[in-house]
Amino acid sequence: GVGGWTMALEEAITRLPGKKCRLDRLAALDHSDLCTKAFEHNFGSQDKSFDIERLTLQQVEEWNATIWAMSPPCQPHTRQHSNQAQDLKDPRSSSFLHLLSLIKDMKQDCLPSLLFLENVVGFESSSSFEIWIDTLENRGYHVGSFHLNPTQVGLPNDRPRYFGVAVLKQACGEGPSVNHALTSYWKLEPKSILTSLQELGVPKLEDCTDSTLPCIENFLDKNQNHQGLAVPLKVLQGSAAWCFDVVTPASRRSACFTQSYGRYIRGTGSILYQDTTKEIPLLSPEDRSFDKDWAKGLDLSKFRYFSGLELARLMGFSKDFSFPPNYTYKQQWKLIGNSLNVQVASKVVELGIRLMLKL
Repeated sequence: GVGGWTMALEEAITRLPGKKCRLDRLAALDHSDLCTKAFEHNFGSQDKSFDIERLTLQQVEEWNATIWAMSPPCQPHTRQHSNQAQDLKDPRSSSFLHLLSLIKDMKQDCLPSLLFLENVVGFESSSSFEIWIDTLENRGYHVGSFHLNPTQVGLPNDRPRYFGVAVLKQACGEGPSVNHALTSYWKLEPKSILTSLQELGVPKLEDCTDSTLPCIENFLDKNQNHQGLAVPLKVLQGSAAWCFDVVTPASRRSACFTQSYGRYIRGTGSILYQDTTKEIPLLSPEDRSFDKDWAKGLDLSKFRYFSGLELARLMGFSKDFSFPPNYTYKQQWKLIGNSLNVQVASKVVELGIRLMLKL
């Protein structure tokens, strides 16, 4: 991807007590030119593979990486997919299944000590998930599964996601001491879904109210004219415009942004109404109903899409992250919509590293 896991790893190691850790990137793989160029723009040159299915056992054993982090294509597992039960036959699952086949065959001393995985909620009901769990347990990993949302780390965006963490038993001996604060996570039931990481500051979702979240205004570009971001009048006057999720700078929540942001209306992310005097309640797409007067009393010229960097901030990206200067808004939206929330991922990474190092 564009570097979400890289930023999560970098963020996580800053929170480790008394440990100075250094990350060496051995490879960063993606099929998309758009992704790899954005990655290189932010993190420098990388080893690339546009066909992960051709990655060889020899190559991964030569890398001998301590950590693997992955976000396989989510389309085979999304709740909108009509053939979710057929995920193994979906060609977009091929790269993930190939990586698992490599793990099956790797020499024991070349296995990564930690694996991290992110996907949509629903992945845990797939055949791919069963293979993920079986493969790792057979190779001697402790595996844990989570459903976590950015609101649990103080970000005003709803993006519930599945996160998996696997720790190689061989790499950490007998595991944490009995008094370790994270002992309860050590022998996780891999098919049970946990929904918080309270020891690492990730409370239960129900404890995250609007009052605990910052306003959208804190994530907006400063002193920008946002040329090209206005929602076209013909779209706002169209028959489907009532489906828009509308937020204002004073709002403390926003809907999940997808790669289809700016192309479709329903369920692809919020648009901004630039008026701080208006407080507009946000309803999830399934809770909205047709309302021909949805925009009554609103100034249609004040509606705009979020910029790519605004979405990156809502996704917890590093303040230093940027897009290549020639990337259009549509390209930026596609990349962010396919990415992960860095701050949530960093908590999962921190858990894995603490368990591995007994911190």
